[in-house]
Amino acid sequence: MPGAEPIRVSGRIVEPLTERLARVELANGHRLMGHTTRATDGLLAGAQTGEEVVLEVSTFDLSKGRVVERKEFNNENEQ
Repeated sequence: MPGAEPIRVSGRIVEPLTERLARVELANGHRLMGHTTRATDGLLAGAQTGEEVVLEVSTFDLSKGRVVERKEFNNENEQ
C-alpha cells in the first residue's frame, strides 16, 4: 500500500509545546501531536492555544500529524 493518501483534518491547538510541535484536538475529541517539517518550520512559531490548524494524518499512525496550514486566529479578548 505504498503511496496511500494522508487524511486531512482540522483541529485546534490545545497546548503549544515548541516552535515545531503542538498538541492538537480534533472536533471528535481525539488528541494528537502536530508537527512541522523543515520546509514549514515557521508555521507553528508563535502559535497560541485555540488556533485552528489543518493536519495531514497517516492512515497507519493516527497519533501524530503534519501541520500543513494555520488558519487566521481572531482573539476575542483583544479590543
